Amino acid sequence: MKTLISDLELAILGLIRQRPQSGYDLRKTFAGTAMRHYSDSPGSIYPALRRLHARGLLAVEEPFSASDGNRSRTAYALTPTGIDLLLATLHQPVTRNDVIWHAPSLMLRFAFMDGNVPRTVALEFLSRFETELAIYVAELRQNLDAMRALSSVNTGFLAFQCGIGGMEAQIMWARKARTTLAENPQ
Repeated sequence: MKTLISDLELAILGLIRQRPQSGYDLRKTFAGTAMRHYSDSPGSIYPALRRLHARGLLAVEEPFSASDGNRSRTAYALTPTGIDLLLATLHQPVTRNDVIWHAPSLMLRFAFMDGNVPRTVALEFLSRFETELAIYVAELRQNLDAMRALSSVNTGFLAFQCGIGGMEAQIMWARKARTTLAENPQ
């Protein structure tokens, strides 16, 4: 995958595309959801917001009063350029390199597809994800068989086996997700 933006930037753009948000709103989302590993740190989020704004991807909305009555906050919305970049990122095809090195990035992209791209794009994403991952798993299984032939079972072998099992679970998930999406059009 040619990286157009970082995962943190993608998460921010995807969340702000849903509704204008402040840095504080984003921090709360990151802290309270599975997205927390993208960082709920002000030292990451606020500089990312400034970078995205400087690149013309975000526009500053009028400051609004916080519901807690404390201080006003600046909300951000996507600019047309920000929307275009988000959509271009979501439309990128899944590659072999992606499934090997960027699986979390792929799932982040997939998470923001609804409401942003046609369902056919999400279905093609899942199909390519499944295909590329299945090819890679077949290669890993050959390596596992070679390991088994060379030595007795050890912790390295078992860890390798666990990794393959996790990827096989992702393949099954992709098949089920494709069926679910196909049966439930937007």
